[in-house]
Amino acid sequence: MATVEEQGPSLTWLFFGWSGRLSRAPFALGWAFWLMLLSAALTQIVMVPKEDPSFLFWSFVFVGVGIASTVSSILLTIKRLHDMNLPVALIICLFIPAISFFALIAFLVWPGTNGANDYGRVPNRPKD
Repeated sequence: MATVEEQGPSLTWLFFGWSGRLSRAPFALGWAFWLMLLSAALTQIVMVPKEDPSFLFWSFVFVGVGIASTVSSILLTIKRLHDMNLPVALIICLFIPAISFFALIAFLVWPGTNGANDYGRVPNRPKD
């Protein structure tokens, strides 16, 4: 039986953990996952007539996924900033409309720190 350390980090840590480091690929996949769920819920809202009882259900699903994705995206970005060995205060860049798109692109492209840094020994793991 493998221990937790041998199995690797969990999806709970990936989407809702704040400690440790996260490299570019899991960061991009995490954002893509939430965008996919939001798009699926929005598609259902658009396709269902407003008089249909399921319209209200899909509206609540969209709001719920929107809240979860916002929290998760913030936590994904915090771990990405940790990997880049940058201060967490730079997350404010995602909330400034004029620069949020460029900040997200920078977080997707900028490589992480080689080796250990202030936030962990290796990327894609919680801090030891």
